[in-house]
Amino acid sequence: MLKPFETSTLSGKVWKDSILAETLGSVDEANAFIGLARVLSRKDEVKAALKDLQLILFRVCAVIAGDKNPDNELDKILSMIESFEGKVEKPNCFLILEKDEGTSALSVARAVVRRAERRAISLYRNGLLSEKIVEVLNKISYLLYLLILYEGESFEEVKF
Repeated sequence: MLKPFETSTLSGKVWKDSILAETLGSVDEANAFIGLARVLSRKDEVKAALKDLQLILFRVCAVIAGDKNPDNELDKILSMIESFEGKVEKPNCFLILEKDEGTSALSVARAVVRRAERRAISLYRNGLLSEKIVEVLNKISYLLYLLILYEGESFEEVKF
């Protein structure tokens, strides 16, 4: 029986405040915000990409929780990145990326993925996670940035 301060993973019980639980929680939060962004997006291509990312993040959670047979999601993400890089112009300045509901939700999702990546790095440094999962999270963050640029099309530049 789990105690209120424990959670169950494929590897067994862990404390809810452990780095493993924190990482799983961050990936879960990222997935929820990606779902919100998918609902708020105006573009079908973005919606489809976000649904793919949600499915990939479920797989990432399974691997973090102890599944020893990770799928190769990195190739799919890299293909999506290549596709969207060809559709956007990358800026050479700072931009305010949050211009409507869709781009704002994407921006929050990206920030949460970046937190999940930092948590995953802690697991990696302790020998508890493969570098591949860290790279997947890193590339998802970059893909979300490209999706923000594609969804929003034009943005306000930040002047210093």
